[in-house]
Amino acid sequence: MNLAPVADVSTDVNDFIHIRTFGKDAKETSTFISNMVGYAKDRGISSCLKHFPGYGNNVDTHTGSAYDKRSYETFTNSDYLPFISGIKAGVPSIMVSHNVMESVDSSYPASLSKKVITGELREKLNFSGIVITDDLAMAAVKSYVTDGSAAVLAINAGNDMIITSDFETMFKEVLKAVNDGIIEKETINNAVRRIIAWKHAYQLM
Repeated sequence: MNLAPVADVSTDVNDFIHIRTFGKDAKETSTFISNMVGYAKDRGISSCLKHFPGYGNNVDTHTGSAYDKRSYETFTNSDYLPFISGIKAGVPSIMVSHNVMESVDSSYPASLSKKVITGELREKLNFSGIVITDDLAMAAVKSYVTDGSAAVLAINAGNDMIITSDFETMFKEVLKAVNDGIIEKETINNAVRRIIAWKHAYQLM
């Protein structure tokens, strides 16, 4: 599995994310994304688009919170396009950023937001594959939760897989949440079904 390609749109060299992008507008980025997803798929590599819903010109979420104040139309007319292109090309997974998409949910980072993941990525973009978080131990998440419950929020928001450098703490929080009924077992089962389907498709099991 390759946690790439970066589907963020950036044409400004001053953007934090620019150096990791194709440096092209939405249309050209979409073409690159479609080609890369297809290339990887043909060679048995499982690609992962990132960072939904689009990083834009926001600051580094490794070190602090990022509040994306851009209009919803900016996302639908630009940032979403490479993700739509990748989904049409059959990308199996998409990583969600910790940016706060204020036009959709001003209360939580995208990675912890049901409105962003379920409402936008699942329902509006019709993505049925694996949704995966960026590292939940990053500073942008710690600004919202500090007790290890970030993984619980992330799973209930619609993520299927969790990336974290604080695995032991978050594992215990998730297990407790399932046992306490805070996370429904069907939520876990749905995520596992998608993961198993992905592993079968790429002959990993």
